[in-house]
Amino acid sequence: NASKGGTDAEQNGDISDKSELLLINTKPTNSVNAIQEMTIVVEKQNKDETTGEDIDTYMESKKATEGRAGGVDRLEETIRTCLKTHTRILTRLVKSLALLLYFAYFTYCMNYRFGDGGSIALLVGTALLVLAIICKLFSGRCGCCKKISSLVSCSPRWRCFTRYGLYVISIAALAAYLGLKVLVRHPQNAQSLLGVFGIVLVCLMFSRKPRKVNWHPVFWGFVIQFCFATITLQTDTGYKAFKWLGDMVVHLLEYSHKGAAFVIGEDYGNMGLAFSYGGVMIFFGSLMGLFTHWGILQFIVVKGGRALSFVMGTGPVESVVAFANIFIGLSQSPLLVRPYLPTMSESELGALMTCGFASVSGDIMALFIAYGAPANHLLTAAIISAPAALAISKVLMPETEQVDLVAQASIATAEVSEKSQNALSAAADGALVAMRLVVSAMTNMLAFVSLLGLIDAIFLWFGNRAGVQGLTFDLICGYVLFPLTFAMGAPYEDCSRVGSLIGIKLFATPVVGYAELGKIINNRLILEDYVKNTNGSWHWEGSDVFLDDSNTTLVYGVMSERAEVITTYAMCSFSAFTAIGICLGAMTSLCPSRRSDVIKLVGLAFFGGNMASFATGAIAGLIHSSK
Repeated sequence: NASKGGTDAEQNGDISDKSELLLINTKPTNSVNAIQEMTIVVEKQNKDETTGEDIDTYMESKKATEGRAGGVDRLEETIRTCLKTHTRILTRLVKSLALLLYFAYFTYCMNYRFGDGGSIALLVGTALLVLAIICKLFSGRCGCCKKISSLVSCSPRWRCFTRYGLYVISIAALAAYLGLKVLVRHPQNAQSLLGVFGIVLVCLMFSRKPRKVNWHPVFWGFVIQFCFATITLQTDTGYKAFKWLGDMVVHLLEYSHKGAAFVIGEDYGNMGLAFSYGGVMIFFGSLMGLFTHWGILQFIVVKGGRALSFVMGTGPVESVVAFANIFIGLSQSPLLVRPYLPTMSESELGALMTCGFASVSGDIMALFIAYGAPANHLLTAAIISAPAALAISKVLMPETEQVDLVAQASIATAEVSEKSQNALSAAADGALVAMRLVVSAMTNMLAFVSLLGLIDAIFLWFGNRAGVQGLTFDLICGYVLFPLTFAMGAPYEDCSRVGSLIGIKLFATPVVGYAELGKIINNRLILEDYVKNTNGSWHWEGSDVFLDDSNTTLVYGVMSERAEVITTYAMCSFSAFTAIGICLGAMTSLCPSRRSDVIKLVGLAFFGGNMASFATGAIAGLIHSSK
């Protein structure tokens, strides 16, 4: 047996100690295993004399390899320690080198060619980069600003003098500009003053505490609206700048066509709205995911919100949310300030929801642009709706509680979602979020367009019974909202059409309204070209326009350019009745402890969001002039 074989081998000394120990420690459990082990021992014994030198060589080689590996490990550890110790210096060196290389490239490009659209885009981007660097370097370090701020905040007399002095100066400047610059050239613009003051008066009538209204944020909210609208609608530089910016956005969104053509096919434009415009939303959502991952969106939102808070005197949290709604939607912006939701006052909570109803997210705006709405006017409307929403909310829901502004002073946005692993993951996540919006938007459009068709058929049936022809939902909304559209400044002959579009936006979805508005804008361009080139005749057929010489019908008819601009501004909000359910679901899930407050305030916030949009339309009508 194995044990006996091992003993005999030990007595005869025929095998080495290593082979003997190997055999003894094996302890096989059956004869087959014993034979296999003995065979291995014999083979090792036969090769013992020839492998001794090989083993020594192997051990020496192994020691040398381990020595080299140890040296590499020590070098790696040294480099890692050095990088960790001097991370700040190395980061600054890399950034400085990158900036030097960029500015060298910028200087060369400006010398090589200047004046075309690409050079202007490079110049604007570089200016924004320099501004961001300056803000980063000198943020909180300007002693002069601190001294002025301390003087204003510590001296009640100086604070009162400054506040009322600015009131007087602002009112005088606005009155002089309107009287000498705008109304003299366009007296019909005075019609929009009815809308501005009428909307504020109506909101005051529905206010929860009319005596508690703080008119400071209301005043400065409308001043900001007026100033920004003046820059974009009255000055050539401002108009061209936003026209250029709008064209750049349209050009950017056109890159979505490449992806849509690759995935769906070259003729995807003929496959309906879901395929023709869904790619635009998905592409823009992917871009927003990247901007969020890189921190660009958070930086813009916080800085813009703080500036808005400083000018209007509103709380930092509600101001940040108002500014964030320029880029993201009603259900996403509260995520930025989620830690503050449980302690917000009712006025702040109402302002948060009002701002959500009064604006649209960037991807939905991209869809509006794809339908043919003017991009420059949509961008302006999205920006000036933020101060308008805050102003209207402070009339409807004035502040009656003591707000802890100290706790909000150093506000930093929370993460919208869990941090993506890298830029590719962020782009993919943004596309998936946008895909859900595409499905939601297209589902709502399918449902509500069908419902509008059913409602029109019902109204037509009842109208025919009474001998009234053409009684539709659009016609009823046009008559009901006629006073509102007239007060906003729409021409008398277009008031009914503007009212019907606003009615569709309220009771269905703004996407359907902008789809019709895009067709109306295109019809006007076709009609102008028809009259200019052929000087042919045309006439109305109901709500459509018929071109006699070309035998063409322009469905939905035409409106004046002024009516188109007012409608574009007035409809630029997420304040359809379906949005109430979205707001309730988002807010109650984010902060269940404020469920009762949200339910109590959501109706007033919805009303305020629409009033803010109508005020934006009135401001646009007050400033608009044909370009």
